[in-house]
Amino acid sequence: MSSVIRINACVYSRKGYERESNTNSFYMNGKFTSEEHIDNLQASMENRGTEYLFSLADNMDCSDDDNDTHISIIKEISRYHEKITVNGGDVKFKIKELETKISDISRLITSILEMNRVPAEDPRRGIGFGGILISDGQFVAATAGNCRIFMMRDGMFRPLAAETSRAKRMLDALIRSDETVEDGDVTLPDEDPDSLVVVSDIYDVAEGDSFLICSDGLIQALGEEKIEDILSLRSDSAYIASRMVEEAMKRSSSGDLTAMVVQVERRYEGSPSRRTTARSKQVKNRVERLNKAPAITYKYNRKRGGRYQGTLYVVLVLVTLAVLFGIIYIIINSMINTGRETTKPDPEPTVTVTPTSTPVSTPDPVITPEPTEEPSLAETPTPDPSSDGEIRTHTVVQGDTISKIARTYYGSSDYGAKLCEYNGISDPNKIVIGQKIKIPPKEMLP
Repeated sequence: MSSVIRINACVYSRKGYERESNTNSFYMNGKFTSEEHIDNLQASMENRGTEYLFSLADNMDCSDDDNDTHISIIKEISRYHEKITVNGGDVKFKIKELETKISDISRLITSILEMNRVPAEDPRRGIGFGGILISDGQFVAATAGNCRIFMMRDGMFRPLAAETSRAKRMLDALIRSDETVEDGDVTLPDEDPDSLVVVSDIYDVAEGDSFLICSDGLIQALGEEKIEDILSLRSDSAYIASRMVEEAMKRSSSGDLTAMVVQVERRYEGSPSRRTTARSKQVKNRVERLNKAPAITYKYNRKRGGRYQGTLYVVLVLVTLAVLFGIIYIIINSMINTGRETTKPDPEPTVTVTPTSTPVSTPDPVITPEPTEEPSLAETPTPDPSSDGEIRTHTVVQGDTISKIARTYYGSSDYGAKLCEYNGISDPNKIVIGQKIKIPPKEMLP
């Protein structure tokens, strides 16, 4: 027969007075773990299963820097729990494995402390361990050092895996054997005389059972009577654990305060064959449902993907055509503008005043090869602004110079400097197209 058990568990841990750090570590069925140096913490869990492991350790994390060695009790317990979960076995075999592992770790830590010459009164010497293993409707407890385990069943309070329970078991063994031997020679069945761990008997789990795994600091602060009063309360595990730690903090103690309370809420009886058959049926139904589901092929993916790909291709083609047409338009427009600028004729000089007679081209008297006795150059037939006394305006066009303008209106380029001075032009070579130049009569030139 196999039993499914519903568990309600909670742990409270607080750093003790005048302590540098909290040296207590706990393990709650692999769901919650905590190594040392966490000053104040709380964890709780509710679960339904066939196997549980709860443990509490004190000063069982040790490091040796010289030999590059680090010992972590929580990591070792986690490996042990994983091993027994995979390999299986009965409760006696599993607790024997735990007893061997805790004894080896305790000896290793003690040897490291002795090599480092740690005094006997040092708090690091206070090694302790307490654990409860629940498997297939049975439980067994194991303690080592200063950690303690208590049980409450039907209002009866009793310690588990303690020296007192071990002594009682010794007496029972002597009574059954009807022999008289020395205390030092008494060996219980299946007991290792060199083991540092005390293992309790194997008991059946009952609904309403409550277990307490506590540190040495909590025992010193409260005592067994106060612990019995609080553990007998009809409350959940969280309230009982917190109440114990709060009461212990009101009193003086030399160690860290940790209380782990485990309560058995329900026990469900079941047959292994039935459970295996039901589980196999569930697996079979899942496989059948998966087989009936249509296979995922490229047909569906291709249909959906092709729709998006076609839209993407259309968008890319439209964008490409728009870019090409834009480039072609820019090139053609640039070519048209360039041709217009090339074929544009040079504008002729224009005069903004009233029209006058077109000047007649005559030989320039300045470049006449032979001087004559004829009248002065002012009488040449070139257009003379002084004939009507008006000031004309000349608009500079392409190819105009001051000398050319002076020859046009005064018949000689000698008037170019005076024309620049009259119009305030400092540099005759810097006239621009469209510039307005006033043409006064010769008499008004400076």
